[in-house]
Amino acid sequence: CGLALIPPSHPPATTDAAVDLASAFTDDAIASSSQRALMTASEVATASSLNRGDFMILAGALSWSTYIFRTSSVAKSYSELDLQFSKNVLLAVMYFGWFLTTAVTSLLAAAASASTSLPSLLASGTWMEALAPLWSGWASLPVWVLLAYSAVGPGAVADLLQQSGQKEVSASESNIILCFESLFAAVCAFVFLGEVSSAKEMTGGLFIVMAAILASK
Repeated sequence: CGLALIPPSHPPATTDAAVDLASAFTDDAIASSSQRALMTASEVATASSLNRGDFMILAGALSWSTYIFRTSSVAKSYSELDLQFSKNVLLAVMYFGWFLTTAVTSLLAAAASASTSLPSLLASGTWMEALAPLWSGWASLPVWVLLAYSAVGPGAVADLLQQSGQKEVSASESNIILCFESLFAAVCAFVFLGEVSSAKEMTGGLFIVMAAILASK
């Protein structure tokens, strides 16, 4: 997302963009098919119709694909730290807006539930109870450890490595490599959580990787 703040030094390759978009939509369709195989008949009938969740998932796939080819188009022109800084600034603004919207919504709901006005709720001091769910667990050390790991590992280090790698490889190649996330996730789930993937899950993951490879040809 933060990459949108940085002007490209040259036009992005439309071929790579089309490849990544096609791969993203193909992956989403295959993943949905794998999930539906585990549903009951009534659940399948409900899930077969498009709803807001389907469009949100497609929008997420489109955003991720855009991020991949956008990174390839600007990675050679800017340092990894500049890209990471731009991305984090924009994310911080967006997350704060999300938090602020949720906080106001929670306060309005609490005021309506208590049959009082928002100023009266704020004056009574009970507004803290309405906002408590937004930071539940803030006093827990494991929570802060997990947050720190998420910021340093999957957040900063992973992004820096990806941005460095995409200086050397195309967007389509990057998309293929990133599709192995599902494989790494399955291995980590087995090693650390003792979770064993079913045959259908492994088949679905294999199809996703194969779809990405075929789409990049």
